[in-house]
Amino acid sequence: MAKMTKKSAKKVTKRSGKAKASVRTLKTAAKRPARKKPSAKRIDPLNRKQYQAVTPLLIVSDVRRSIDFYTAAFSYKTKAVMDSPHGIMHAELKLRDTTLMLSPESRPQNALSANTIGNTPATLYVLVEDVDKVQEKAVAAGGKVLMPVMDMFWGDRCGMVADPDGNKWMIATHKSEPTPAEMAEAMRQMEQQAQSASASV
Repeated sequence: MAKMTKKSAKKVTKRSGKAKASVRTLKTAAKRPARKKPSAKRIDPLNRKQYQAVTPLLIVSDVRRSIDFYTAAFSYKTKAVMDSPHGIMHAELKLRDTTLMLSPESRPQNALSANTIGNTPATLYVLVEDVDKVQEKAVAAGGKVLMPVMDMFWGDRCGMVADPDGNKWMIATHKSEPTPAEMAEAMRQMEQQAQSASASV
């Protein structure tokens, strides 16, 4: 067996040191937690950034006219308008934290406005700071008074208008919080007044 020279011994030692270093590197890498892959952006199925739990969608005969009415009467802000060569396909308005959707009337799709149907079973209840002023603004913008502003037994002061497409809007300002007994008494008085009014006609 050939004698190992100093040079060859150094080479063996160097190789041995590299091997040990490699082992140490592997052990360190094994201890290190694996890098997480960037996760896909989570989509909220309820789309809470854009909408509340329930969003009304109204069918209207003229979307642009309706946008003008709602912004003038109730201070809605235009959120989005999807225009096309055939006119507006869809619009969204915003009032505080709620959205109102508008779509154009389409007889082939049986999407009809309240005026075309002849009535509507739905009333939209909108709370405002000053019901008297807002009812005046709604009428000035083209709304029709369905009920004059009055104090109601449940604590709100309310009026009602129909918009140009026949949708009913009850406008309200919260004025008081009556107890159940006070509410029952106020309701009794309202009914009594209504009966007296109808009897005198």
